[in-house]
Amino acid sequence: MNAKVKPARKSLPKDKAPSIDIVKVGERIKELRTAKGLTIDRLATLSGVPGSSISKIENGQLRPSLVHAINLASALQENLAFLVGRYRDKPKPRALVRAAERDMIDYPEMGLALQDLSGQFVPGILEARLGVLSQGALSGNDPMTHRGEELCYVIDGAIRYRIDNETIDLLPREFLQFKSDVPHSWENTHEGETRVLWLFSDGLSF
Repeated sequence: MNAKVKPARKSLPKDKAPSIDIVKVGERIKELRTAKGLTIDRLATLSGVPGSSISKIENGQLRPSLVHAINLASALQENLAFLVGRYRDKPKPRALVRAAERDMIDYPEMGLALQDLSGQFVPGILEARLGVLSQGALSGNDPMTHRGEELCYVIDGAIRYRIDNETIDLLPREFLQFKSDVPHSWENTHEGETRVLWLFSDGLSF
């Protein structure tokens, strides 16, 4: 999953961009790495993320890009919950996630904001995200892969998927499900903002 992210043509407004404590993110990555007995060099080999970047992330000097975060999560056999507060929260058998209480991660280089819908639910088969895609948002230059399945439901706007050599356009109330270990990419084809509901199986998601 060593995709190169292409900057989106337009990023989300600053008032929609949540802050991420990069120091805590770095601490979480370091804790996961050391718990698995991995050196920085070994994690770099497994993830494809340069060791120098991992060192800066762990020391709170660099905020991981989405692609780096996905690759680190995959190498550490985790999902991206380590980027938000619920990594430290005690799991609950039921999760009620109020609209105003969602953890959110902003990736302005992609024109993407992700709202976590899984809350403090016990980690398991499914992960849910609300994706807010600004005009021109796209997943990157190169296709991505991750284990399991991906489900996308368009709330409003329009999104285009490319899966292998097939192009699929989705409009509001349309739904797509596919095996996400197949190379795929997406882009917002709407003239404004697009909102989608993403579900991921096997726990690993962005």
